[in-house]
Amino acid sequence: MPPIHILPSDLVNQIAAGEVVERPASVVKELVENAIDAGAATVDVILENGGKKLIEVRDDGSGMSHDDALLAIERHATSKIRDFDDLSRVRTLGFRGEALPSIASVSRFTLTTFDGAGEHAVEIECDPLTGARTARPAARDRGTTVSVRELFENVPARRKFLKSADAEFRSVVSVVSSYALPLPSRAFRLEHNGRTVLDLPPAATMRERVIQIIGDDAAEHLAEVDAAIGDARAGGFVTRGLRYGSRRNQYFFVNGRLVKDRVLTHAANRAAEAFDFDGHPAIVLFIEVAPELVDVNVHPAKTEVRFRDSGALHVVVEQGIKKALGAPEEGEKLLSPTSALSTQHSALFTVEAPRGYFPEFTPLFQKAPIVQPPVAAALVEEEPRVDLGDLRGRVIGQYRMSYIVLDAPDGLRLVDQHVAHERVLYDRYLRRAAERAPMTQQLLTPIVYETGAAESAVFESHLGELRAVGFEIERFSGNAFAVAAVPPELVRNDAEAFFRKLVDASLDERGSHVERVREKVCASLACQAAIKVHRALSGEEMARLVAELLDSSNPFACPHGRPVIVDIKHADIEKHFHRR
Repeated sequence: MPPIHILPSDLVNQIAAGEVVERPASVVKELVENAIDAGAATVDVILENGGKKLIEVRDDGSGMSHDDALLAIERHATSKIRDFDDLSRVRTLGFRGEALPSIASVSRFTLTTFDGAGEHAVEIECDPLTGARTARPAARDRGTTVSVRELFENVPARRKFLKSADAEFRSVVSVVSSYALPLPSRAFRLEHNGRTVLDLPPAATMRERVIQIIGDDAAEHLAEVDAAIGDARAGGFVTRGLRYGSRRNQYFFVNGRLVKDRVLTHAANRAAEAFDFDGHPAIVLFIEVAPELVDVNVHPAKTEVRFRDSGALHVVVEQGIKKALGAPEEGEKLLSPTSALSTQHSALFTVEAPRGYFPEFTPLFQKAPIVQPPVAAALVEEEPRVDLGDLRGRVIGQYRMSYIVLDAPDGLRLVDQHVAHERVLYDRYLRRAAERAPMTQQLLTPIVYETGAAESAVFESHLGELRAVGFEIERFSGNAFAVAAVPPELVRNDAEAFFRKLVDASLDERGSHVERVREKVCASLACQAAIKVHRALSGEEMARLVAELLDSSNPFACPHGRPVIVDIKHADIEKHFHRR
């Protein structure tokens, strides 16, 4: 081994930057935290190329003097803690004093600030290669502007691991909207490539700010969470009766700090799983605990915390969410044996058969055959044979109005009608988009789709691909979009469900190449527009669907990877009947 030596300061700064700065969203997080700690009433974030080319954060906070500004870009320089005991009483978002020097070491960094007391503002430029600082007088109102250009320009190995501009942009949107949640009295604005994509004016109440972020559709479903055990308290909101396809709308704050904590996440999941519904509720939870009972200094990026009594926090979060979702009332009403309940609410327990439903019973030993042919009389013998090559077979019926049954040479073949139609539609939409020949169906009255502030920016980035598959859609106002036409296969009532599914898939997606975005749009649209299970099909419809499935790019799997076809071998059937 070579002898031990002290690392040069510029290398030390780049190593430290690796702990704090991973991507543009990390830079925005640190700078927004500084702006909030400075008491800013308005925070503006300006991006170019997803933050790879430019990140600029402006605030109207307290600003800094000339001397403080020079110290702020030195390592471990901070005004937020003084001694060891202060670490156990941290009430600010930032306190380590390493964000600015770390960012400056991997970018073209400029700091402009004015505290309102001096004669003028000061502007400081940092050279990422030499570490030289250049200070000069500048003009600006009270507050601070930090400009970060060409992130990781001097660290190519780090820069090549950045995701696409759209993916990095989506992460920044999530960061800005998350920090806006606990601060309803402050304004936040995000601009990307010269266009305002997020505009959050001050809100009158916390509920109003939650609706700004999550979306107007959550307004009537928000249930208030309020629980306390000892010194720990959990307050906030959870959507009751409204679920999402992912956990993208779940936020946890500890003493105003956005955190990712397994204890809180597990408690919230336990509470939601107590109710038998698909999907995940939106959760905005604010945990208040004595600062000395939580350690915020366990992660360089300050995104993780450690609780002294995690068990109590788990209980208060789980019970608070359960109560907000209605757990106590549910059991009492269903199990109450009182006569008043049975007389006043007897309709709740009445199960009626659907209109037009006539049960058929075939007694044993009756002359008529017990197994009846499919509804279409010509389906069994007169059905035209569909030549399917390796998938050849004769459609003989439908099982539980969900699976098409074929008599194949080697046995029975079951085709899932939903995923089969999904595969057919997916190929159709991809072909239309590639050929730039979308088919549209005009709506008598436009659909107005409203989403949350964070999701609207993501949704707008997909407008080009949505138009390519047949939508006529434009931003209407605020976070609303007007839809004048849809693809002909999509039912009007399914449009909003498709949009929500698309946003869920987009926020979970790591990359965003144009082709990948197109595939994602087509896959979500095909899933929403495809025929559903428990729907009766005629013999002609079943035969046509199976024939179109054969012509698809992959008859054996849907765009999401689920199997389309299941075979039951004739030899296995005979074994069950002891014929072999």
